[in-house]
Amino acid sequence: MIIYLLKSSACLALLLLFYHLVLEKEKMHKFNRFYLLGSVLFSFIAPLYVIYTEVTPIITEATNNSTEFVSISEAIPMAIVEETSLDYSLIGIAIYILISFIFLFRFGKNLFHILQKTRKNTRIKYNKAIIVLVEDKILPHTFWNYIFINKEDYETENVEKELFTHELTHVTQKHTLDVIILELLQVIFWINPLFIILKKAVQLNHEFLADETVINKHKNTSQYQHLLLNKAA
Repeated sequence: MIIYLLKSSACLALLLLFYHLVLEKEKMHKFNRFYLLGSVLFSFIAPLYVIYTEVTPIITEATNNSTEFVSISEAIPMAIVEETSLDYSLIGIAIYILISFIFLFRFGKNLFHILQKTRKNTRIKYNKAIIVLVEDKILPHTFWNYIFINKEDYETENVEKELFTHELTHVTQKHTLDVIILELLQVIFWINPLFIILKKAVQLNHEFLADETVINKHKNTSQYQHLLLNKAA
């Protein structure tokens, strides 16, 4: 199992390296999205493939007919070592599962808080999404088909139409689904830092896709750049 995980990690590392060196610089964000998600699936499947080669058997004559005897004193320490290593492995597995459950609990808690926020606050139907007006001073952001916006900014019409388009793209293209899949994988494989790098790459690609939609729809690249800089500041 450990060998399989090491091979899977090495495969994923090579795919991410190729992405950061080559694909990330190219403006084919839709392809990159499926490449990043597909790289996870490929890294799980590739180590399972076994290459078989034919080997010619070599027959040798036995020249030594002597029999080797192992004393009881030599055999007992080996059994003790094996039993001790088995106990350590069980403890390690138990700790690993415990940490995974902690991450899973944190993920479920965050998900519960988001759902609670959608129920307690005002909701407004907007195209294929639902706007949730919150009291918190936040920038517009999306979860599934919910767009969270500060209530005061919405009522004073202080939210630019480009931002609505940006967040609506996250909704229509189901970007939240990608993040949830990676979050669950990170719960299981929390020990592998590659999944953190992968998640950041996927989220950044989501932003590229949303920005591309805004530019294609509103045709105001320079104005949108200034808007993003102001929001970031």
